[in-house]
Amino acid sequence: MINLACLRGNIGFWTYYSTVIKVKDLVNDNRVITVSESSLYTKNINKILQREIKQNRIKNITKYLETNDERFMNSLIVAVHKGSPKWTDIDLFEKIEIDGNILNENDINFLGSKFGILTLKGDEEVFALDGQHRLKGIRKAFEEKPELGDYEIPVIFVIHNHTQVDKTRRLFTVLNKYAEKPRGAELIILDEDDVASINARKLVMEHPILSKEAALSKSQTGAISNSDNSSFTTLVTIYNINKKLYSKPKSFYTSRPNQQIIDELFAKSNLFWNNYFETFPEIVQYINGENNIELNGTPIYRSSESGGSLLLRPVGQELLANAFTRFDSNGLNEFSEKLRNIDFDLSGNIWKYIFWNGKMLGGNAKLKNNLLLFILGKYKNQNEFHNEMTRVYELNNQVYNNHIQQL
Repeated sequence: MINLACLRGNIGFWTYYSTVIKVKDLVNDNRVITVSESSLYTKNINKILQREIKQNRIKNITKYLETNDERFMNSLIVAVHKGSPKWTDIDLFEKIEIDGNILNENDINFLGSKFGILTLKGDEEVFALDGQHRLKGIRKAFEEKPELGDYEIPVIFVIHNHTQVDKTRRLFTVLNKYAEKPRGAELIILDEDDVASINARKLVMEHPILSKEAALSKSQTGAISNSDNSSFTTLVTIYNINKKLYSKPKSFYTSRPNQQIIDELFAKSNLFWNNYFETFPEIVQYINGENNIELNGTPIYRSSESGGSLLLRPVGQELLANAFTRFDSNGLNEFSEKLRNIDFDLSGNIWKYIFWNGKMLGGNAKLKNNLLLFILGKYKNQNEFHNEMTRVYELNNQVYNNHIQQL
């Protein structure tokens, strides 16, 4: 148990407690932890958050604390989760005189409501909302120089309510808005207004396949390494697919919709991924870690030499999502049957020079989408399509023989 002298304040939704805590009390028994070390998220999401920790920043903070005699540090902002922290008022009964003036009763009452003791019993989970690199730097410095243990670090506590975790995530985002802005997967993990983010998190936490550990790469972006033959997709890809499926204007994602709309949009996401895995059960086998998986006689893998399967590439998954939006619920069986008849080998005759030429190719986004739509019979202007394919082949010193046909 630890008793901390505090000032208590309130701003909007949050009551906060400003205090100082000795380094040894901060780090011993991991009294304060990072978000990725907490129980707020699934293992998959915590791996992404942990990856965002920058070791160079930690080293610089550690060196600063160990070597600079004029060391100082701004406040860590931490949230108290679980447990039963207790606040005890310290009443001010005596008259207080400042520069010959006695404070009036209203001033004393205000000040009296602000002073107190915050008691942490040790059963709490306390995680850093702002200052995770400082926290890890302090840990390392104390480990190397235990004499730093009595130094006092300023800390602001906010009381996290697990039933309102969305507000804590939003506070994290606000605190970082004018510092190092969250980006990529980290922003998706934290954003409580963008419904594509909200439902991306729900998918990787609740979907029976996407919640599997191997389903999600640790990547902070939409890319997966050629050498990664265990992960299936990325959080950024799932987010991008949500936005394709929802087909909403940019402004729609700036404020949180009501729960009914969130649930309706999640149903669209769920339908796409269920269809994906039902169409390609081999992908589920891949995620489950089975070896030598083949689709229509072609091995499913990623490769820096041949490219491997487009189905394992985030751009390929987004490609299928775009095509999926062209089929209504009555046409999904047709959609799946046609997909099963497509060779998704990147080195094959369909995708070469469009997606792959010894490496993954960028650009030609419209043609890439139209290529799959044409094969599926959803792009009717054959002459326009074949002219575009001819153009790309000529750029690669190849001859296009109208070999790509509709199913």
